[in-house]
Parts: sequence; C-alpha cells; structure tokens
Amino acid sequence: NPPASITAPAVFAGRLLFSRFIEATHTFAGMFVAQTDGSAETAVPLPWTEGGGRWSFAGTEIAVPTLLADGRIGTAIIAVDGTVLRVLAIPDATLNLPCTTWSRNDARLACTGWDDSDASRLGIYTVSALDGSDVQRLTTPPAGMQDMPGDYSSDNQFVFKRHTGEEGPGPLMLVDASGGEPRLLSDGSLEDPGRFSPDGNAVVTSAGGMLMVIDLDGPVVHKLALEGMYAFGPVWSPDGERLAFSVATNGPFAEIYTSLPDGTDLERVTTTAENEILVDWGVSSK
Repeated sequence: NPPASITAPAVFAGRLLFSRFIEATHTFAGMFVAQTDGSAETAVPLPWTEGGGRWSFAGTEIAVPTLLADGRIGTAIIAVDGTVLRVLAIPDATLNLPCTTWSRNDARLACTGWDDSDASRLGIYTVSALDGSDVQRLTTPPAGMQDMPGDYSSDNQFVFKRHTGEEGPGPLMLVDASGGEPRLLSDGSLEDPGRFSPDGNAVVTSAGGMLMVIDLDGPVVHKLALEGMYAFGPVWSPDGERLAFSVATNGPFAEIYTSLPDGTDLERVTTTAENEILVDWGVSSK
C-alpha cells in the first residue's frame, strides 16, 4: 500500500540522470543530472536530438544515441558536462546500433540493432564499449516482434522485453549475456524492459501504472500502486535500497520520485510542469 503522505525530500547517495520529453512533438527537451533530492540540477548537452542516456557503472561516462556521418543511428559516449569522449564505430556497413545499456564492468554495451534494408536483422546486439568493435548478436525476435534491451545482471544474465508495435507492452525474457536461448521471466503486458537489482536476485519493471519487483523465478515480490498516479520507468539505486521512477498524475507530465522497493518512504524529486522520464541512478563520480 502507498504511504499516507510524502516525506520531505532527502539526499541519498549517487546522482540521477533523466530526460525531459515533449509528448506533443515526440522530441526531447534535454537531459539533466541532479542530486537525489532534485537539487543541483544541471543540463547535460547532447550530441544529437535524443536523450535517454544511461550512466556507466563507474559513474564517469554516459552512453546516448547519436547520428553518424553516414546517416545511421549509433552511440556517443559523453562526460557529464556533455563533452563527447568518443563515438562508437559500427563495423557492420548497414546496421544501426544505438547502445545505452552498460555491462556491470562497463566493458560492453547492449544495443537495439536494425538494418533498414533487411528486417531479419532486427534484434539486440552487444559491442565493445571502448570502440564499438566485436559486434555480437544476442537476440533474434520472431517475425512481427521486437526486443527492447533492459539490463545486465551481476552474474552476466540479460533481461529484455519482447513486444509488438512501437515500444508496446510485452513479456520479459532472460538470456545469458554471452548468448543462448532466451527463457520467459514474466508473461504479462509489461511496459519497461526491466532492471536488475544490484545483487542480481530481482528485476523491477512496470505495468498499467504499477511498479513490480519480480523474483528471477517469476513470482512478483512487490507491487507498488499509487492512488491517482501512473508510475513507470523504475530503476534501482546503486546500493539496491531504493527505486527511482517517473510518476504522472495529469496526462503526459511526469515527475521523478524515489521510494523503498515496497513503495514506502515516497520522496518527490522534481517539481516542474514538464515531462521527466528515463531516469537512471548512478554512483557519484570518483
């Protein structure tokens, strides 16, 4: 059950990265970093129009989609001040590979891959986070389906969402990050592709405005439904003690909140008239 009231903002370890999205035009208004109570908010200049970046686990780099010189969609690795540290090459001549999902040791990135000339190449791929080399195909969705990258676990499993349509709901799947046959984790209309808890024992996702923590054997451990609120996009804090997520109460205008995994100790982070989504919780830089 949700708490009776929302406590005053508190500062927890780490930093939040999130994007502001304009639903009417389906474009990003920017990407921002802030303390976990919403203070010290700073814009992160983007190399292209797309936000939705994710922290490296070391907290020193951010992976974001970018437009390559040949017109394909690829990946830029940027610093928190927006400096482009490197743009990953795509050794394959026709693949698009925007990659934002870091492995736990920051050595690899998982990407949504597609080839405009060959629909059979749609799927999830992984690449070297250093330079984009060593492209490996991880999933091959059935015809008419798409796979959305979720997260790497600490023991090298990978969670993703298999769905139809443009980012539509679907089941969550697990696959070994080195390859193999995926298995079903949760057969439901889930909206987020899933994030592993730091200990690798659970995945957090959302469905119908409710957050769900799922055990790796499939049972739902926690369900968090906030009355009059639509919650989505949950991620774990680096220590696994809290969740950060978006909450909408009036159409496509979401704010960032944090809570304990069972929904208690709800904290509001942002207070704007804008739409804040795609939150990521990283460690403080060293």
